[in-house]
Amino acid sequence: MSADMTMSLLDGTHKEAELRALIREYARSQEGYDARLYDLWDEWNEEFFEGRMVPSLIQLTDPGQTHCYGCCTNFSGLAGIRSAIKIRASILDGTLRDLKHGTRNKQGLRRFLEDVLLHEMIHQWHREVTGQDDASYSGHGPAFSAKANEIGARLGLPIVRRTCKSRDGKEPSPSQWPHDVRPDGYYLGAHVPSRVDKPKGFFVPEDMNEAIPILRKRFDVDALCAAMKDTP
Repeated sequence: MSADMTMSLLDGTHKEAELRALIREYARSQEGYDARLYDLWDEWNEEFFEGRMVPSLIQLTDPGQTHCYGCCTNFSGLAGIRSAIKIRASILDGTLRDLKHGTRNKQGLRRFLEDVLLHEMIHQWHREVTGQDDASYSGHGPAFSAKANEIGARLGLPIVRRTCKSRDGKEPSPSQWPHDVRPDGYYLGAHVPSRVDKPKGFFVPEDMNEAIPILRKRFDVDALCAAMKDTP
């Protein structure tokens, strides 16, 4: 343990179990409560973070940042909660970037959502325990990468580069971890990374004589028409 690592609020307190229960009960009363996310937080806190973090307030809600799937912020509220993790509920609709071109498979979207939680837990770890928030790298610098790669090694995932700056390596960026290192198919087609070409839209004229040649280039129109005739 590094000399500058601070202690979690719950470390060594004889009322730890009582406090954890109180935080969970408070969370149930809040908008955007998702029991599965709290169960995963408890599981991953023990497995990857030495059980040292204080339970966060986790909400399925708008994180307030246009391009972010989630965020972790400081929280000063009831029962000693130290952090709040907000995750976009609309992830489950598959309407956001890198999701809107996918299959919208419900299980795949759920896996993506839960990976956002794991990502934000690393931010919580550094805010609450180590104090190394990588501020000059928008939160995705050497400290974040080190923890992501530590967890990734246990999950069998490839490494990310040292920082979010492209100059620091050819590996995937820590800012998109673990989404950018999950194996193909993990999200069941629900996630189409930005590095993958998206299907391009095309214009279909209203005039059928103009529309048919365009449709023939993209589809087997005769087979489509035959299938439509067979449809009750």
